[in-house]
Amino acid sequence: MAAAPDPYAELLALGELELEHAGAGRYDALAEIAARRDAIIGELPPIPPAHVRSTLELAALTQERVTIELLRGRERTLLDLGLVAQARRTARGYGRSIATVRPPGGPHVDTSA
Repeated sequence: MAAAPDPYAELLALGELELEHAGAGRYDALAEIAARRDAIIGELPPIPPAHVRSTLELAALTQERVTIELLRGRERTLLDLGLVAQARRTARGYGRSIATVRPPGGPHVDTSA
């Protein structure tokens, strides 16, 4: 008969999986992992046994690393959004400069060459 899985080891494994996904920017998988973690936590006793202390400490450290990866991902996203905004401003600036060389009622003059 197979032994029942250790829920504390499962928590640690889920944390490592979450870290892998967060580090790779696969954020769509994180909600499912969080739901699995919450289900496991809901079944745990209020006070864990002493022998799982090291596993829980590793799980907590892994969660801190997940938080760091999520903050890094957020920072990358904000930087990317800043680049998009800058590109839009630049494009609008070019659009205005072309409009200023168009004589009123006259043909479009392309000065980009």
